[in-house]
Amino acid sequence: MREKTIKEEVQFSGISLHKGKISNLKLKPLPENSGIVFQYRNHKIPLSPNVVVNTNMATSIGNGEVEIFTIEHLMSAVWSLGISNLLVEMDSVEPPILDGSSIQFLEKIEDVGVVEQESRRPIFIIEKEITIREGDRYVSISPNREGKFSIYSKIDFANRAIGVQEFSIDIDLDSYRKEIAPARTFGFLQDFERLKSQGLALGANLDNVIAVGESEIVNPEGLRFQNEFVRHKILDTIGDLSIIGVDFVANYRAFASSHKLNHKLIQKLLSDKSNYRVEYS
Repeated sequence: MREKTIKEEVQFSGISLHKGKISNLKLKPLPENSGIVFQYRNHKIPLSPNVVVNTNMATSIGNGEVEIFTIEHLMSAVWSLGISNLLVEMDSVEPPILDGSSIQFLEKIEDVGVVEQESRRPIFIIEKEITIREGDRYVSISPNREGKFSIYSKIDFANRAIGVQEFSIDIDLDSYRKEIAPARTFGFLQDFERLKSQGLALGANLDNVIAVGESEIVNPEGLRFQNEFVRHKILDTIGDLSIIGVDFVANYRAFASSHKLNHKLIQKLLSDKSNYRVEYS
């Protein structure tokens, strides 16, 4: 597979989830071997695991002078399209949340088109099982002998509106578009005031978040999937893993995954080159 960029500039605008401010974002093509570069004002941050600075409620990156929040939904869509080189130009420190999923990012980028470049995109072939645990929560990555990137995720919430959910999927662009990209982020009404007091979820509303009451879904339109919550966990996972900038041949499994656990998994994976081998298809 070759590296890719977009054919032409594409723009997004809307409220940001945590900062609650209008955010205007432009995606622009970059030459091969440029990577994904976030730009806020005169600050450019080339995306890599080394620039992740915060994993509380979202994945955020920074350079010591500026922090860019909540990149995982955008990056989930970008990764699914195989895009290696992209300038993400922002006038705010957080992308627009749009509808709380990644489908609008995906569809609008597809509308302008993606173009192949000369350089080949690396593939990480996972060679060893790696697991990160925190209590009964875990995330793991292990070899896949069928040449696929397979994800299994499970969640278990006491809230009856969610309960136990699990989902397994072999990830490619078609399966991502149909089964993962439409899944929206979610939050609990009982947590809203606490999050606001921490400067979080200031832009959350029923147009961009699944709001969960004591035992019911508050959104009048209901859910897009019966197990939309765990599907969104997979969307987030893909956004988190995309920071490495490679494709994967691997099995990923998780129970109650989080941005924090995913980032720890990335760090452990990259700490020993015998954990994976790199191929170029």
